[in-house]
Amino acid sequence: MTEYRASEYSVSQDLFEVTVEKLRKGEIDRRAFLQIAAALGFGSVVGIAGSGEANAASGEFVVVNFGGPAVNAFKQAFGAPFEKVSGLKFVVDGSGPSIPKIRAMVESKSVVWDACDTATVASIVLGNGGYLEPIDYQVVDKAKIHPAFALQFGVANYMYSYVISYTKSKVPSAPQTWADFFDVKRFPGKRTMSKMPGGQLEAALLADGVPPERLFPLDVDRAIAKIRSIKDNIIFWESGAQSLQLFRDREVVMGNIWNTRAFLLLQDMRGDFAFTWNQGILNASAWNIPKGNPTGAATANKFVASTQDPEQQVTLFKLMGYGPANPAAASLVPTDMKGLDPSQPENLKMQIPTDGAWWGANNDAVVARWADMLAG
Repeated sequence: MTEYRASEYSVSQDLFEVTVEKLRKGEIDRRAFLQIAAALGFGSVVGIAGSGEANAASGEFVVVNFGGPAVNAFKQAFGAPFEKVSGLKFVVDGSGPSIPKIRAMVESKSVVWDACDTATVASIVLGNGGYLEPIDYQVVDKAKIHPAFALQFGVANYMYSYVISYTKSKVPSAPQTWADFFDVKRFPGKRTMSKMPGGQLEAALLADGVPPERLFPLDVDRAIAKIRSIKDNIIFWESGAQSLQLFRDREVVMGNIWNTRAFLLLQDMRGDFAFTWNQGILNASAWNIPKGNPTGAATANKFVASTQDPEQQVTLFKLMGYGPANPAAASLVPTDMKGLDPSQPENLKMQIPTDGAWWGANNDAVVARWADMLAG
């Protein structure tokens, strides 16, 4: 799962973004930029340890995701097949492809990643900013993607959803809607929500009575007011791992978390955990190709096309709970696992797709408003 959506916004990250902006405006040169980036702990991100040219000469194809079990899962699902057809060594960098990191690489002409596992929001923000290569739909097959997630600069690689999750022994009855989630009288106890607004604002508006078909454009004021109404009952998770731990440690009774983490909690909590697809906020992670990637846009597009293979996507689902983006994969999911797959037709009917274009156009302003809510 792309933890950019819930990562902690640190002081060093803020300073790093300021430095990227100074490089863009010509206020500092590349050498000064690299020195500052190294001091802030972002040296490897912008190629100080090795340039993009060196990476290309190594015969490697480097994909970046957000680490943990997803590193080996990507190698098994996507890497081994691509190595056979490309002759390139498939490498996964688990350091995380945040928007500032990708901007920095492109700005400094030190790109070390060939393809990035990001999000639809990042695809739009970075694509519109000129940091990404367009997806070549002469190579990548649009028919193998949910139509909402075939973007100019990004294409769905797997599906996920923000779902209502709960500890069965701690709630009087199974919550079924976001209105239940926000009902602290009927369902007392702490909840957890993401520290980033995606999937949270939509849930708040649904809880406040907004019909799914009228969610977008999001009424940010109304959503934030709804969240403020139960803020004392919320612990905001900063990473997918933290959302797991909050349930494991019994600090929360309910949560707005990724279905991939719910997938793991079903195994961990020995029958005392459940979630529902009803009103799940459906999203897609996305492949991006940064401008100046070492192996070139043509090779990267061939890689993206190779990952559309339904069997590869089912392998990733079995390992991580990431829903296949290719509809043809649905029938290949084992019967006893279909209930865990967000992209199964019966589960899709219960979920509400987010609007990536709206988020791409409004992300920065919304994140600023959200930060004020968290602080206040």
